Amino acid sequence: MSPPRPRRFGRAALTAAAVVLLLSVPAAPARATTTFVVLQMNLCNSGLAKASCYTFGRAVDEAVQKIHRYPPEMVTLQEVCHDDVYAPGGWGKLGRAMADLYGSAHVYADFVPAFNRDTGSSYRCVNGQLFGIALLFHYTGGPVHRGWYASQDASEEVRAWTCATVVKARLTACTTHLSTNPDVALRQCHELMSILAASWALPEVIVAGDVNLRYAPGRPHNVQDCVPTGYDRRGDNELQHVFFTRNVQWVRGRIEPMRWTDHPLLYERFRV
Repeated sequence: MSPPRPRRFGRAALTAAAVVLLLSVPAAPARATTTFVVLQMNLCNSGLAKASCYTFGRAVDEAVQKIHRYPPEMVTLQEVCHDDVYAPGGWGKLGRAMADLYGSAHVYADFVPAFNRDTGSSYRCVNGQLFGIALLFHYTGGPVHRGWYASQDASEEVRAWTCATVVKARLTACTTHLSTNPDVALRQCHELMSILAASWALPEVIVAGDVNLRYAPGRPHNVQDCVPTGYDRRGDNELQHVFFTRNVQWVRGRIEPMRWTDHPLLYERFRV
């Protein structure tokens, strides 16, 4: 009679036990997500475009109302003056609107002026304040990266971009205002998306701004041509757009006319 083979049985028993143990280990909980509302607004508040869209600060007051009405986690702004965000001794009207919602200690802002190549210094509003773009957000805050595009048009205004860590280790958010020349705007858009391939950009990215490009399939300056692999886009059917990585869940959006500026409010709700 052949001797028994306990080793084979032992292996089978050990394998079965391992399977039972494996099946009994609870799955790692899914990462909690939270609502993340973005408001994108171009306020035309430099005072330089009096004939077309400047309304002597009323667009800023209207933007404050929008912030109070649709409490956002992030606001992206173009054509604003420094004092609209930061005023002497504290927040400007737009910063204060966010602080009203979350408290001053929990609101972060970054303002980047355009550069004026004619004067060799920062671009100014007619009131003498710096003119540019701004990113306002609620959440932890972190490193900020900003700059001016290598590609620029022939006008005196040198366009800028800014990005910040909004949710630590998770979310980078950016804003920009691109050239009114569509060839240059498309190059600048590609440049910004290339910048976001840098190691400091976090796994989740949201970019909102006035990119001066329309969705125009089959035409030379189609904003969709600037959407990188792994990103989606929402827009206002005109020149304002939000680009976001596909690991950011889009929930819904809306376009709401604004009375005191020539661009609508672009509202987008996400889960991050």
